Amino acid sequence: MARQLGVAAEELLDFSASINPLGPAPGIRAAVAAAFDLVGHYPETGSPGLRLALAGYHALPAESIAVANGSTELIHLLPRLGGRSSGRALLIVPTFSEYAHALELAGWSLDYLFLSPENGFALDPARVAAELAHGYDLLFFCNPGNPTGRLYPPDEIAALYASCRRSGCLFVLDEAFIDFAEENSAKHLLAESDDWLILRSMTKFFGFPGLRLGYAFASPAVTARLQRLLPPWSVGVLAQAAALAALADREHCRRTREFVSAERQRLAEGLGRIAACRVYPGAANYLLVQLGSGMTAAALQQRLLAQRILIRDCSNFAGLDERFFRVAVRSAAENDRLLQALAAAFRGEVNIP
Repeated sequence: MARQLGVAAEELLDFSASINPLGPAPGIRAAVAAAFDLVGHYPETGSPGLRLALAGYHALPAESIAVANGSTELIHLLPRLGGRSSGRALLIVPTFSEYAHALELAGWSLDYLFLSPENGFALDPARVAAELAHGYDLLFFCNPGNPTGRLYPPDEIAALYASCRRSGCLFVLDEAFIDFAEENSAKHLLAESDDWLILRSMTKFFGFPGLRLGYAFASPAVTARLQRLLPPWSVGVLAQAAALAALADREHCRRTREFVSAERQRLAEGLGRIAACRVYPGAANYLLVQLGSGMTAAALQQRLLAQRILIRDCSNFAGLDERFFRVAVRSAAENDRLLQALAAAFRGEVNIP
């Protein structure tokens, strides 16, 4: 986008990517610098040291954790997990588009179950159960929803999983943003069996997407199959060092949750005061907004770019239309700048470039 505008990337205030507004934990820079002498060596295969740290952080057995070069790497491996050359998957949408991309690349067929913005993207477990009865091999579900931000409570997740078990479908729960509401994670909820897998990311909450690191919770048998599919040196030494430092700084985690919760509420209230905007409640570090005026999200995006502010046009998400956009929760000053720019855009004070 910066190249398209002919400006430096640093000149853009990016509300399209949802990364921890406080940035990485303070100790990560020193940890990565200290690990630089290790770049002349191959990293540990399977990241055993990091798996132990994650086990301690989450109170789970290390053998139930598989570490990868971002959770997206795991998403692209999942169609191969059962040894199938093809299969049938169900996606509950709107949701992260990489699920469909990975499944289509693997030759799978996929169907969509659409959640409605009219009721805030509420989940009807009975409706999902009826759809699963048609026969699926895999179901993807994201909690909190991306891009909706809706947090589904543990009883709804448990009902969803129970339906998958009854129909013989692998339940894949993506908790990429659950760190902002960790008490709602299903990591201790699901049964000790091989019919579920939880995806986690260290790039959003911990704030270092450029280093690429994600992991999965599953039964030891499933994580062992994942490990066999992963390249032997998938996660570099610098990413592992950053992750270890991030997990050790519980105070930064606490500050992040407190700050994002308060600033998300303030940003939502500010957006709600703009007559053209309907704001959906969220539990992560972003908010989904629906335009009620005649302006489209694409047109609004162009207007804001005149002030070097970038928002996420959500019209390409299945189940959403040209009226939806998403904004990250950033610092208080940056959020205020966004609100001022939005107010000006709807007053017609910003010219479309």
